[in-house]
Amino acid sequence: MNRLLLFGHRIWLIFICAPWILLLTILAVIGVIVFRWLVGSKAAGRLVVSRWARCLAWILPLRVQVTGKQNINPEQAYVVVANHLSMLDILAIFGWSGLELRWVLKHELRHVPLIGWGCSVMGYVFVDRRNRELAIQAINKATGKLEAGEGMMFFPEGTRSKSGQLLPFKMGAFKTALKQQMPILPISIQGTYALMPSGAMLPKPGRAKICIHPEIATAGMSKSDTEQIAEQARQAIAMGLET
Repeated sequence: MNRLLLFGHRIWLIFICAPWILLLTILAVIGVIVFRWLVGSKAAGRLVVSRWARCLAWILPLRVQVTGKQNINPEQAYVVVANHLSMLDILAIFGWSGLELRWVLKHELRHVPLIGWGCSVMGYVFVDRRNRELAIQAINKATGKLEAGEGMMFFPEGTRSKSGQLLPFKMGAFKTALKQQMPILPISIQGTYALMPSGAMLPKPGRAKICIHPEIATAGMSKSDTEQIAEQARQAIAMGLET
């Protein structure tokens, strides 16, 4: 994108998109709360949050291609793991994965007006990272309550990649999957790093891809298998980044 077009896109983002993003986010949170009261959190996620993500992607604009949705069993709950390149990853996964997702958030976000309320209603897990034991207990408890078609979402790299390359995985997501004997669903994300790398304030328009891989079974496995299944997930995600 040349400099003139990039400048024009930034003006578009600041003066046109930003008010719409704020309005759509407020409406989405209100919608989540109303749907939770009426028909339950599962409907709230699939009917409201996925549409919120797609609307935001449309106005940025971000176009997302998804492959591998046939690998999702709607009768199964999952521990979902994905590489993390950009804040745009969240829109791509929310909008196009087809899963009702729970996220692990810093406990401070619980007190943010509207956002904190909406996330609480959706069953997200708020943890104090200073108390690791209580955080693990909260995550395991929430994961154990997942129903069919739901997933606990983890970025096992622990942070956004500053180089665009896949980072080493932390073991927390895989320990959770083993404890709950729940299959792992790996997802590869491509393209978002070039559009909004770590540290960027505004995204560029463009395209992204997400690839949903076959699940990795954990039934009958134990804590001693943590590194093995983590490596399986990392290889699956890495393979998806090569296509």
